[in-house]
Amino acid sequence: MKPNVSGGRPVAWEDAGRQIAPLLGSYSAVVITSSDSVAAAHVALGIALAEAKHRRVVLGDLVGDLAPLRSLVKDEDPHGISDSFLYGLSLNKIGYEVEGTANLYIMPSGTDPTIGEEILRSARWKKLAEGFAETGALLLLVARSDSPGLAELAEQTDGVVLVREAQLAGAPSALVLARVPAPTPTLKIPLHRISARAADWRKHRWLYPAIAVAGVLLIAAVGAGLLLARAARRPARAPTRVTAAPPAPVPAPTPPPPRPAPETLYIAPPANVNDSASASAFSVELLVANTAEGANLFVRKNGAALPAAAVSPVPIGQERATWYRVTAGAYLRRDQADSLLLALQKSGVLASESAGRITRSPLALLVDSVPSQGGIVDAVRATVEKYTARGLTVYPLIQDDGGARIFAGAFGSSGESAGLIRALRGAGLKPVLVYRTGSTP
Repeated sequence: MKPNVSGGRPVAWEDAGRQIAPLLGSYSAVVITSSDSVAAAHVALGIALAEAKHRRVVLGDLVGDLAPLRSLVKDEDPHGISDSFLYGLSLNKIGYEVEGTANLYIMPSGTDPTIGEEILRSARWKKLAEGFAETGALLLLVARSDSPGLAELAEQTDGVVLVREAQLAGAPSALVLARVPAPTPTLKIPLHRISARAADWRKHRWLYPAIAVAGVLLIAAVGAGLLLARAARRPARAPTRVTAAPPAPVPAPTPPPPRPAPETLYIAPPANVNDSASASAFSVELLVANTAEGANLFVRKNGAALPAAAVSPVPIGQERATWYRVTAGAYLRRDQADSLLLALQKSGVLASESAGRITRSPLALLVDSVPSQGGIVDAVRATVEKYTARGLTVYPLIQDDGGARIFAGAFGSSGESAGLIRALRGAGLKPVLVYRTGSTP
């Protein structure tokens, strides 16, 4: 039986996790945090079950022997995160596959379930997050919101999902990707306590079998009486011989047409891995449209106010339908993206002051470059217009050497770039997945 969760049933918290899972489709390493660790674990489990349908998910316990996660590991004394970070055990040996659920693995807290702040602050999390991003997998880490070292952990991942709390006091500068303030009302029938009279049923339990037998006998007697009465009223008829018709031939089943093999696209790791620490990762997500025309129309209408505007086809939802995400800005620091978001809200580009959100998109497709030269601004403008005339949305970022790189799209993980890679290759280009660097002109 699942443990009780304050503020809602476990299945309702898991449903809340399933509902927000599509919002995390572009991320590869996320911390699920709350002062209610069990609720956070159930939310993380809901996210994991939804995302495991289309990518590998590893769910880690940074609290210590969380029952919702520990119950999914069948080993009596499993090694876990503390054994890996403190004693050097390979991470490949602490991921336990969940029975009956493909692509889902649990990393328990370990033989020493106490997760200290040195583990949360470890620089290994950044390397792990990059590894998950390169393979298109998802790492979910459950941690208490008051854990020392939570701010450092959040900084090394894509961000956090905040459960129940309105603010994250332990890491006020962390990027909050989604909030789960309450469980979903999955079970609408309230669970009332058994009344004192109903709880006393054992004193009279001898009576219930007798009542059941009497009921069966009464039903049988009434049924027999009705049959006899109907037979007495029915006139006698001569028996007739019934000749059975030969069975109609059953046509052989028509096999369904063979399904085409799923289209796969190998995506090489980013070409400039050494630039990951200096990537211009922070952007403002402005719009998610269900058509490319809608996304491109928004960019054309507001292009002058949108630095580094990008249109990125990304799979969203359990059906992995393609939607078109519009982002603006490419910044090394989050506060720079915050300033752009505030300016767009005040200028009316966004529909309301609550529209738009900060997103972490460190990857992009490099399609061209402009070397450093006199009149660089005019040269960059001419290069961008060359692609715009072909119906392609690209944007420039000025590099440290004075030149510029021309990018398309903005992605949280390499797997998201597949759709745009296909489109650009279809247009005769040879895009390269890279960590985007530089600043807007």
